[in-house]
Amino acid sequence: MRGLLRASAVVAAGAGLFLGVTYLQAPINLAHGTTPAPATKAQAEPVVQAQSICPGPEALGIQGLPDLVAQTVSVTAAAAPLAVLPWGLAAGQGASSLTISGLGSGGGWTAPVTVRGQVVTAQISTARSALFTGVGAMAPGDVATQWSWTRTGDSRGLVAAPCLPAAASSWLIAGGAEPGRLERLVLTNPGPNPVTVDLSVLGTHGLIDSPNGQALVVAGYTRMVVLLNAITGSERSPVVHVSAQGGEVAAVLSDTWLDGVVPRGGDDVVSVAAPALEQVIAGVPIQGRAILRVGVPGDGEAVVQARVLTASGPRELPFAGVTRVGAHSTEDIDLSSLAPGAYAVQVRGDVPVVAAVMVDRRRAAGSPSDLAWSVATLPIRTLAGMALPASGDKGLVQRLDLAATTDLGAVLVTTVTAGGQVSTQRVAIGADSVSTLSLDGATSVWVTPVSGLVRAAVLTTASDARGVLLSVTPLADLTLSTTPSPLRQLRD
Repeated sequence: MRGLLRASAVVAAGAGLFLGVTYLQAPINLAHGTTPAPATKAQAEPVVQAQSICPGPEALGIQGLPDLVAQTVSVTAAAAPLAVLPWGLAAGQGASSLTISGLGSGGGWTAPVTVRGQVVTAQISTARSALFTGVGAMAPGDVATQWSWTRTGDSRGLVAAPCLPAAASSWLIAGGAEPGRLERLVLTNPGPNPVTVDLSVLGTHGLIDSPNGQALVVAGYTRMVVLLNAITGSERSPVVHVSAQGGEVAAVLSDTWLDGVVPRGGDDVVSVAAPALEQVIAGVPIQGRAILRVGVPGDGEAVVQARVLTASGPRELPFAGVTRVGAHSTEDIDLSSLAPGAYAVQVRGDVPVVAAVMVDRRRAAGSPSDLAWSVATLPIRTLAGMALPASGDKGLVQRLDLAATTDLGAVLVTTVTAGGQVSTQRVAIGADSVSTLSLDGATSVWVTPVSGLVRAAVLTTASDARGVLLSVTPLADLTLSTTPSPLRQLRD
């Protein structure tokens, strides 16, 4: 029945984490005195509140259109296991809990969880976003992931995406001009005041000028679903910049494709790394069609050089990997000639760029398929991880993809099983190379950096008689603590 929400708290040692939690620092105690105190170095303190936003069913609630289909998505959330947290980080801090609630509902969809190792889950079948909140000792190391697995019908596909915090600026890369391809942009405002959003779209011939993407007002505690095709038209290579004024919004781009009556799959995309001279995309599982999309936000043309990283080191692309991309423009670079395998993609420009890779899995022409987007991220500096979207479903297979750039990299990989068994192994990755690790039997995976510049992503796949479904989820840093600004006490 549409609108039905089912939620539960499931005991499972371990949890996932993803970049994308809004943190509030612990209170600062000011000593009283009669003389000015010298400024002292601020001490790092654990975060005491963490919030992340899950977009909810992407196909429901599109502005100006009726809901023509039913859709249900799952959300899995938890606090990081103590085994991967610095000692004492999650101790004390008074009342502690984890909850999932409907945005603006005033009540939780799940009973509060107060013990680490318990996974909070919910299913959402209404046009609404979800808010995941960790408080007190449960706040450091929180994660939430939204996912869905549709096995049949027009919406056949596997989608997994992190729930993220609101932000003032987001870069989203996905979509295309093929018939039946739709891009739905979900904008969620977690605050009480309305937020004004402007959408800037880069295309192959420069900025796309459309009034449909300007001055969009997202009311407090609500979400807005925008059909991006009304802005991009027939643009084959869109890159979207979301800018918010008067507050922040969480932005997720859903890319779905129905080629006539043949389902071609889809994926959700979160913000890529901000424009930079170098972008690295971990977790690129090529086996057939694949494209690298590069966007240039600035006023000058970019000379872009790309190469792939493999288990045996870097490899130049067949076309020498050098492409010119115009100002405010995009370009798709074909990677389909590469042999099947696990890759990362490294992109360098003489001006800042953004980048992502789309891979497509299809057994034969005319058959169903699925697509996945891998986005550029920053190196892991503290701790990263993911709660794997199995939740009792059989047939899902997960793999951890690691990529090291410049020098040899090393990380500690911690996995947790459904039975609560925790195991850790050290993994070395060659300079400018990739390494993969099976996550068979794991319910969560955690990556702790040891040395080098390492990025990570999780590949989730499922197979049936019609082919392979897949989704790639990037892993990134979690902020576990905060350093308050040093304060001086002033004399009256």
